[in-house]
Amino acid sequence: MNIASLHILEAISHSDSLQQAAVKLHKTQPALSMALKKLEQQCGFTIVDRSAYRLKLTPAGMRYFQQAQQVLHQTAQLKSLAKHLSQGAEASLRISIDESVAAEPYLLAVQQAQQRFPQTELSISFDYRLQSLEKLKHQQTDLAISPWFAVFISMGEFEPQQVGEFELILVATPSLLNRLTSPLQQIEQLHQLPQLVADSDALEFSSGKLLPLQSAHRVQVNNSQALKHALLADLGWGMLSRHQVAAELASGQLVQLKMVDFPEQLKGEVHLVKHRDQRLGPVAEYLWHQWTAANFAAGSHP
Repeated sequence: MNIASLHILEAISHSDSLQQAAVKLHKTQPALSMALKKLEQQCGFTIVDRSAYRLKLTPAGMRYFQQAQQVLHQTAQLKSLAKHLSQGAEASLRISIDESVAAEPYLLAVQQAQQRFPQTELSISFDYRLQSLEKLKHQQTDLAISPWFAVFISMGEFEPQQVGEFELILVATPSLLNRLTSPLQQIEQLHQLPQLVADSDALEFSSGKLLPLQSAHRVQVNNSQALKHALLADLGWGMLSRHQVAAELASGQLVQLKMVDFPEQLKGEVHLVKHRDQRLGPVAEYLWHQWTAANFAAGSHP
């Protein structure tokens, strides 16, 4: 057996079928089936129960996989350390920032890092509804700046540190609210109007869970920019970060929805997060220090 066999086992354990696991590993199903059979022969016991509609590990297979996960974790750390030692400053650094976070203060530190480490290529993405953490989970980014909920600790992959706060508000156009039969006072009245929903399946977390109301008439959009366009087109009411609609609120194109039985805003923590298997290089360490400095986390940044 080798590390490749353990990666195959990991993919199978998180899949409903061999075909699904094969797609994840960019292999053919017959090749994956043969590799699994070879691993079982080497181990001397059945790892996967194939009798049910969906694949599942046998009790012995589950025990074996639990130990294999530790080996894979140590291997990931070893690879990260080797890369760190061989390259010195990172050849490239990937940063993902959730769209609900006001990015400007964080980008000031990136600009400083760019000047200090000009040899490192920086890649910055702005991602919707926890996609930055989804990328980090699969090690498709190096640092994530994202809204944070305590339940994420249970996932085990993340090392977070608070660096700020985010604020979500409900908004709509004045003309949309004119469709109500009476002035808006209670959240139940929003049942009369379409709701704009732009949830992602990242981390299996739905932002709809933040609201006690789900309108029967819903309009799906795929990101915050689409949500704003739909808001301005009177297609419904929705939830965005205050900084994303500051200009529209100031001009009167949008208004914040205020009700006696619902808070005016939903606030939460913003965290800087790394993957537990990722050893930070000099550039990432520099940014981590800048963003987690006491004066930055305390909110003295712009």
